[in-house]
Order: sequence, then C-alpha cells, then structure tokens
Amino acid sequence: MSRRKEMTTNSIYHDGMVVLAPMVRVGTLPTRLLALEMGADLVYSPELIDYKLVQCERVESGIRDGDSIVQYVMPDGEIVLRTNSTEKGRLVVQIGSNDPIRALEAAKVVETDVVAIDLNMGCPKSFSIAGG
Repeated sequence: MSRRKEMTTNSIYHDGMVVLAPMVRVGTLPTRLLALEMGADLVYSPELIDYKLVQCERVESGIRDGDSIVQYVMPDGEIVLRTNSTEKGRLVVQIGSNDPIRALEAAKVVETDVVAIDLNMGCPKSFSIAGG
C-alpha cells in the first residue's frame, strides 16, 4: 500500500512521506529500488559531480524484469547514473557544483528521468571542493 498523496502544490514533498536521503557511494540503483519497495516515496541519487554529468550520453539499455533501464554514460564507458522506470516520478538527482551555469547544464542532461534536482554547492568533502 502506497502512502503517496496527490500533490496539490508545486512541492514534491508532503507530510508523512518517507525519503531516502542522498548518501555517497550508497544511493545506487539497487539501494534506491529496495527503499522504494520498502515504502519510500522519494529516493535520492548520490551526489553526482557536474563535470561528469555534462559529458554523459543518455543510453536506453532495454528492459529488465519489466522495467526500462536508462544509463548516463561517460565517453570512456563509465556509468555515472543508472535508473529505471520504477523510479519514474520518485528520483531526485543531487548535483555537486561550484558553477551555476555548469550546474544548469548538468541538470538538463538528466531532466527527463528525474522528478527534481538537488543542487549541492557547499559540500565540505575534499573531492567536492577540490575544483574550486
């Protein structure tokens, strides 16, 4: 039974909802799908760095277990983000950036497969601030 309520405002949040927060190296597709199966209303990707996302190509890689799969792939073949149709309307992608123009470009890369973008411009982790 889903606790999802009809959203009557522009907010994706509602009282009583369950959200899987963004977690570095943990918020991968299997974890997000498990969270949704266990009742989460929204799930977050791990923080994805804007430099990588703007280089990605969106690749639809077929259907598995009844779900269509989409991958965001770097030119060298690295998969930066993987999602599927189960997450449609419930995935928030967190983008790490220190540049608003590049952040917007990165958001446009994934906009068709996410319900919202969470922009992180202040993460104190060394790999996030090393670029300036």
